[in-house]
Amino acid sequence: MDDLNFTKSFKLDIRLKLIITILLIVFIVSTSKGNYLILLMYFAIVLVAVFLFKPLLFLFFKRMFLVFLFPLSISIFIPFVNKGSILYEIKFYFFTLHITDNGVTVFFTTLIKTFLSVMVITALVVSSSDLELLNGLRKMYFPKIMVTIIFLMYRYLFLIRDEARVGQRAINSRVFQKSYYSVNKRLAFLAGSLFIKSFDRAENIYKSMESRGFVDDFPIVGEIEKISASNFIAIALIVVALALIKYLEVAKIL
Repeated sequence: MDDLNFTKSFKLDIRLKLIITILLIVFIVSTSKGNYLILLMYFAIVLVAVFLFKPLLFLFFKRMFLVFLFPLSISIFIPFVNKGSILYEIKFYFFTLHITDNGVTVFFTTLIKTFLSVMVITALVVSSSDLELLNGLRKMYFPKIMVTIIFLMYRYLFLIRDEARVGQRAINSRVFQKSYYSVNKRLAFLAGSLFIKSFDRAENIYKSMESRGFVDDFPIVGEIEKISASNFIAIALIVVALALIKYLEVAKIL
């Protein structure tokens, strides 16, 4: 019962969450191609990180697979653009595509690296609020101007999305003969109007924020809490495990 209560009360500090996420991505991305056993070990550590971050599982899996669709759609071209021994040949009228052994290896390696990176980033985002992440960056002495830019980009991205939806709805209601030329012409006009509106909206927002005393900085909400000993133990074990796996890879023991 004591162990169960400990796991429920244990909470990882946002600064350590950010550090673990960055370390995992760096170590995963630096893995050489075709080293699937090392990537499997990193997968085990990613699972531990997800367990420590404690995201909502339904939202975690939903966002993870939704985000993973984008790199998956891009990486399907990798087997055709890498040199190596030809495994399969696809002939078209004007050109021929070759699937090589090196291309397949790079494809699977890239896919696994992307999946693990998306997994840990999604766990971080789902388990932490927006202000918590920004405060974590500030507590790590991240440059203030960059934190401010990130916050403003995230905050007003929804306004651009809403304006785009309004413009798209206007196009759909006014374009009766939806030919390819007419729709794309109006989409180009919509993109131009959004670009111009963004300048006007940014100027108005800056003037309103300046009139309310904004000084290009967001103060940290709450006091900077001390990191508990259990948090230090958790990140120390993860760092040691990452270093050990990297040593096994570099020394070519596995």
